[in-house]
Amino acid sequence: MEFIHKKSVSILKLYRIAKEKFINDVSGEGARLYGGRWNKTGDAMLYCSEHLSLCVLEVLVHMDYQYFTDEYYFIEAEISEKDIFFLKEIKKINANWRNNPPVSQTQDYGSQWLEKSEKLALAVPSAVLPFEYNILVNPRHSRFTKIKFSKEKLLNLDARMKV
Repeated sequence: MEFIHKKSVSILKLYRIAKEKFINDVSGEGARLYGGRWNKTGDAMLYCSEHLSLCVLEVLVHMDYQYFTDEYYFIEAEISEKDIFFLKEIKKINANWRNNPPVSQTQDYGSQWLEKSEKLALAVPSAVLPFEYNILVNPRHSRFTKIKFSKEKLLNLDARMKV
């Protein structure tokens, strides 16, 4: 009798935070309208993180704590690791990739990655905490429907975060 061993496929969890009215909008519309570190205005991209805590940090660098109200929710997504391209040598794009405002080379890289549509998601180091990854999802990729999104949940931060 012969046994066939299948390689196990790793499933990664991704997290996204948004105000309640936008939490289920996974179209990448916000990034399309305003651009971001990894996409030019006009290119839809869904920004997620590998950890919920990193999502919180990413939101906090863009706003004053007092505005981080109870209207923020999060969703969790499951994606196959084989659908993610991990960008390892980020300094080759631009040594100043963490600058604010973002350098055009990171935006160009992300927008070109979207256009090629080879992988569903792109993992890039976070500018806030470069030892952890943000996962950028192409909502127009043919495998986008394979992502499993959870029901939204209230973020429910400690009251000390809202002081």
